[in-house]
Amino acid sequence: MPDHKDYQSAMDKVAPSDAWKAATLEKMAAARAQQEKPKAAPRLRVAKKVGIPLAAAAAVALLAVPAAVQSGLFDASGSAAAPSVAMYNAACDAAAPGTARTEDALQDEAQAKAAPTAPRDFDLGEYEGLPVLVLGDDSGGMGGGVTFVADSVDDVRGDNPTWNLSPSELPETLPVWHAQSGENAGPLTDLLNLAAEAFGLPLVQDETEEAPTGYPSPDLWPYSLFGDLMDPEHWDEELPLHEQTDPSKAKVWSVSASGTTVSGYRNGEGESDDSQAGDDAALALLAGAAGIEQPAHQHTLATSFEGEVRWAASGHFYFENSGSTVAERLLNYSFRRVSGAVDSTGALRSFSLTLPPETQQVGDYPLRSVEEAKAALQVILAEEQASGMREYDLTLEQVEGWQLEYAQSSLNPYIQPVYRFWLKTELTPEDMFFENAEGNVYVSCTVSALPEGYCIPFEEVFS
Repeated sequence: MPDHKDYQSAMDKVAPSDAWKAATLEKMAAARAQQEKPKAAPRLRVAKKVGIPLAAAAAVALLAVPAAVQSGLFDASGSAAAPSVAMYNAACDAAAPGTARTEDALQDEAQAKAAPTAPRDFDLGEYEGLPVLVLGDDSGGMGGGVTFVADSVDDVRGDNPTWNLSPSELPETLPVWHAQSGENAGPLTDLLNLAAEAFGLPLVQDETEEAPTGYPSPDLWPYSLFGDLMDPEHWDEELPLHEQTDPSKAKVWSVSASGTTVSGYRNGEGESDDSQAGDDAALALLAGAAGIEQPAHQHTLATSFEGEVRWAASGHFYFENSGSTVAERLLNYSFRRVSGAVDSTGALRSFSLTLPPETQQVGDYPLRSVEEAKAALQVILAEEQASGMREYDLTLEQVEGWQLEYAQSSLNPYIQPVYRFWLKTELTPEDMFFENAEGNVYVSCTVSALPEGYCIPFEEVFS
């Protein structure tokens, strides 16, 4: 049986040759020289209290997927795929003696691949005298996927004035606006100032940084603005917040404006579960700013995964319940809203106020019929099913109702109408991982409210 002496004898026989040593020393010297060569440090942009919206971050991450599919690293479904023959041959060529690429070349190639794509151009021409719109964004776009558990669809659909209207009752056209972002972001400052006026407190607005590297389109940045409402008795306007005598007392509210909504929060004594009290407090303070003269209250019910039924976080608010036409009632319902929450002492702790767009109106667009919208929904559902997006079927026979809504997105340059359909599935709450929950499983899906030609899905334009 071999012992350690045999092992040592064998290792002595495989000692490196002089030629190998010389070649290795030469490579090490070249590597050191390359490391000592000065390189431009990558520029890191940091925005104060301004971050990339979640949808934007997802979009940036998704930009790499098409390249991965084309390269053979993934198949069309996103699963791992075997490297192609071309990739294998390229790897062999790179490893062949005399053809190895330099470190500079590899670094340049990596930087080229990581470079942000060119800003997206949203000028898609015209159709019937109106600009063609882009619908959705690359964080999801139109389709289904929002699931609710409730006893009835009436518990989750809200009080939209267009619910299940007959074709003759629908408006013929609805307005479309430019999104309040990018070069049209001026109204965001107006929203912050409006909050300051409502509370009677001075506003200190955060600086707006340039669009982060890799943001899909600088024309849509900023989509949000941030600031603070200060207490004049504890705030010295000549000093930054961190140099105030008591910063915790100097700043009363943190406020932000996104899209057509301004919201704020402050530190408080916990948070009350009485959502009605929160909405009442916000209405009392902000009804005038919202232009709400005939308030109506909406609250929708959401069932948690543990089976607890409570008001949906984004489904309770006051809205202006007036208008001589369906279109006016829809606009008031969509863009004159106020909600809030109170702390354990009953004082307002957070608020949200939505107002009509102040940007230039793109035009009045015709609406497709409900039947046309259903046909478009059927196509989307079939494509989602074929792609493996869902493990259950959704069909038009499951539609229990529909309504018109306005869609806004941080990656979309327009505020535009969509149809939302509510489908009652044959699933049980357990199928959707709702433990201890009872009721029916509903799915809501959206499609463009505009006829073909006026609107193009985001993924068809920028994929």
